[in-house]
Amino acid sequence: MMEDRCCHRFAPLSKGRIEDGCNLRCMYHGMKFDQDGACIEIPCQDTIPESARVRVYPSVERGGWLWVWMGDAAAADPDLIPPVVGLDDPDWVLKPGQLDYEANYELINDNLTDLTHLGYVHNNSFGATEEWARILPTVRRTERGIRVTRWIPAGRGLSMKEDGEKGLADYVGLDWAQWNNSDYYAAGVLLLTSAMYRPEDMPADGKSQPTAQPVNASFSNHILTPIDERHTRYFFSFGPRAVDGDEQMALGLVEVAKMAFNEDRVMIEAQQKIIDKGAPNEVIIKADVGPVQMRSVIRKLIKAEGGETRAADAFTTEPGAETMPA
Repeated sequence: MMEDRCCHRFAPLSKGRIEDGCNLRCMYHGMKFDQDGACIEIPCQDTIPESARVRVYPSVERGGWLWVWMGDAAAADPDLIPPVVGLDDPDWVLKPGQLDYEANYELINDNLTDLTHLGYVHNNSFGATEEWARILPTVRRTERGIRVTRWIPAGRGLSMKEDGEKGLADYVGLDWAQWNNSDYYAAGVLLLTSAMYRPEDMPADGKSQPTAQPVNASFSNHILTPIDERHTRYFFSFGPRAVDGDEQMALGLVEVAKMAFNEDRVMIEAQQKIIDKGAPNEVIIKADVGPVQMRSVIRKLIKAEGGETRAADAFTTEPGAETMPA
């Protein structure tokens, strides 16, 4: 991945022309760069300065996304790419979506790592109930992130929408116990599996991993790309298992998701405006364990990149991490 800026007059190289299969010519004054970013031709002169080069970032295409390492190229490690599910995965029928937020990416992280807001923000779209706020999840540290799991008893998590439009209940049913497993990876990738089980298959403790086979299941990727301090691009895909639904069902789920994510966007952009005015310190409650733990992971990774701490420290579970904010 090449920086979108010519080293001469800073023209966008995205408006350039591919030549010889792998070289890029700037279409402002004609300088040509090889795939390593070095200038190999200047039309008006034979001598090429060593400084005539463009920064190149290590990149990998995986799961339908292009992953770009923005830091030290020597530290790039493809093994750090989260295990996203691609649109071509035969086990799932996924359809994509995208929207832009006028907000910092960490506010969206907070939203995705704390689903207690579903019954208030998404009652109209998903048909979610306030049980999502009353039943606290289990949060655990994982490698480079957190895992958030939650059981919702049968008939308590979703309701049919009163306006006649389709919500999640129309696709997954109302009579099942719901299991949600969210794996969040630094710095902004959520992989969410939601599965429905027979009421008798929900563990008695309401927390243990499911052992039975689900009645149906859906999956969604959520990937955040910061544009700048106040703008974030949000990519997502959503759909059912291939054994549970088809493309029409996947498209329906994505339409419901788009409505829900726009509800999030309105709330989060409003948050950002208040924060920009100089909001006081937040009051932390029990439901904040996910956002607090994820912010802790990201802060430590940022410090590690600056040499202030070790990256491994970001994965150490702090006292009370599974029940209360650290």
